Amino acid sequence: MAQVDFVQRLEMEVKFGESDYMTIFTENGLIAFRTNKDRSSSNTPTFEIFNTDFNLNQGFMNKIPVKSGYDLIGYDWNDDAFYALFQKGNSYASKDRYIIKIKINEESNIEYDMSNVLDMELKEFFVMGDKMVFMGDSESLPVIQFFDIESSNVITAQGIYSKDSKILQLRKDEELGVIDVLLSKRDQYKVKQVLVITFDLEGNKLREITLKGLDDPKMEIIEGILTPFQEYQQALIGTYGKKKQEAYQGIYMSEINEFGEVVSKYYTLENLENFYNYLPEKTRERRLRSLEKNLNKGKVPTIKPAFSTREVISLGNGYLIYSDLFTANNPRYFPRDGVYANSFYRINPYSPFYNNMFYDPYFGYRGMPYNPNFNNSREGEYKFHAAQILLLDNDGGIIWDNSLRLPSRTTNNPSKFGELSYDGKKLHFMYLEGEKLALSYIEDGVVIFENELFEIELINETERIRDTEARSLMLYWWYDNNYLLTGKQNIKYQDEDGRQQNRDVFFITKVAVNGALFEPKEK
Repeated sequence: MAQVDFVQRLEMEVKFGESDYMTIFTENGLIAFRTNKDRSSSNTPTFEIFNTDFNLNQGFMNKIPVKSGYDLIGYDWNDDAFYALFQKGNSYASKDRYIIKIKINEESNIEYDMSNVLDMELKEFFVMGDKMVFMGDSESLPVIQFFDIESSNVITAQGIYSKDSKILQLRKDEELGVIDVLLSKRDQYKVKQVLVITFDLEGNKLREITLKGLDDPKMEIIEGILTPFQEYQQALIGTYGKKKQEAYQGIYMSEINEFGEVVSKYYTLENLENFYNYLPEKTRERRLRSLEKNLNKGKVPTIKPAFSTREVISLGNGYLIYSDLFTANNPRYFPRDGVYANSFYRINPYSPFYNNMFYDPYFGYRGMPYNPNFNNSREGEYKFHAAQILLLDNDGGIIWDNSLRLPSRTTNNPSKFGELSYDGKKLHFMYLEGEKLALSYIEDGVVIFENELFEIELINETERIRDTEARSLMLYWWYDNNYLLTGKQNIKYQDEDGRQQNRDVFFITKVAVNGALFEPKEK
């Protein structure tokens, strides 16, 4: 095996201009799907969906007609069924939405009418137990509703629909049968409060915890990711900074025990010893000298430019936290939470505006696909400088921290820059660099190599890649040390008569990584 090994590949022949397939991961492999128009017959679009196992062996292709003028705007995988949510144009009216429940490998499907659900600008949709959960904005206020699949009754979650409130995260807990809502609101004095509210599937409020503020009254939470429960404890982890100015101070971890008591720990430039490791040696030494001078004066410098926690992985015995350090140049009309444009900086995995499954499917089965009508939210330029990695034990103690240099190129995609896999010792960080894969590797907290480039390869050695549509490429971490790479290519091959032929394909490739096999190039 090489450091990057192209293990299995599945191809679907496609025509120019056809939609790409999206993929989501399941307990048995993955599901690929798209809405496609067959131009040779009629304008009626077809929803195509199939599953594969972990070796990319393809199952039955299910093709379902879609009502004319409707687009896929949400989806989820729950209890061996796929739920596809369709909407007519830009309408926020529930009468212009419907859902199809699809049993993979079966041709019969069930359609649900959504007219009982409140009209809303939809931000999140998922299915849990016998309920569909909808979250969005109705008359500019946040709302969450539970739709009973059997009775079509609708329940509205209490305590959410209020002025100056924003939903930062919805977390579904299959094991406990509850959903956690992370909510931020500002009081009459514009002081930010963060609330964790838990509901059962009947819409009953089970708990409400208010994080009134951080220990330093001059600081406030910018963003947060709520973790699953571990031994009756839950953590809220994210970045924090100074009130009334755009100044990132560091990362906080607020631990919430079973009684709702909150204890917070803070990680700043004072204790993130390797934060500046991404810089060239002389620049790093200058920054460290400046940092030491400030600390000797009792000052902890702020983190510049923008600092955003992208991913928190619960390990059972601690947390791995991945944050991006980047420059953001956004249009003036972006909504701001205080001074922080955090909805756009922190790419929320639960919102189609900011981070949908199409761009970033790491966060589980559900998602909201890319919609060209949302293009205005992606205007703006982003330049990524470093991926900051922090490993904590269960008590919040730092086991190690380090940073990986990023290419500092300008992009208009504000999603997290890379995909990481971690097994408790080996950490791989991979991203797309044009038509190549870029891999970095950390072992036990030590950076072994950064940004090594690898060409995309085929499995069949008799074939050649003639062209790759760079914009179509998507890379996700899948499981263990395996990634998934998808996209469109034109492949050169010989037919049975030995003649050169080309075919256009959408491909799904399983990529295994092992940075321990790295051999440095001789200088």
